[in-house]
Parts: sequence; structure tokens; C-alpha cells
Amino acid sequence: MQGADAVLVLNFDKNGVKNYVGGNTLMEIGFAHVLNQKIFMWNPVPDMPYCKTEIEAVKPVIIDGDLVKIA
Repeated sequence: MQGADAVLVLNFDKNGVKNYVGGNTLMEIGFAHVLNQKIFMWNPVPDMPYCKTEIEAVKPVIIDGDLVKIA
């Protein structure tokens, strides 16, 4: 991830959870934040108690599947 300008989180539905973000992805989001990289999410932040607040805190850009929104 070092040297990248941004990350794109592909948070699709998984195991019945809408816009799922797993532990590894949450760690990568945090790492991107520490590296001052822009964070884009394919879908809105999931309503998952262990990560919703943390993801919202890094202020990701939600692109709703529209790659044109990545700038």
C-alpha cells in the first residue's frame, strides 16, 4: 500500500450483511488513513457495530459503484 495515492474498498454484501467490511479490510482502511491516502468505498459504510464508527471517522468517499467519482 505504501506509495499508493488511494485505496478502493469493495464492500459487497457477504453472509447476509449488507456492505460487509471484515477485520482485515478494516485494518487496511486504518493503514491507508495513517498513510494519508484517500479512501473510497464502493458502497455505503455498513451498519456493523465493531467498525461503523471507525470507518466513518476516516471520512471515506462513498462512490456507490460509480468509478467516475474517484478523483
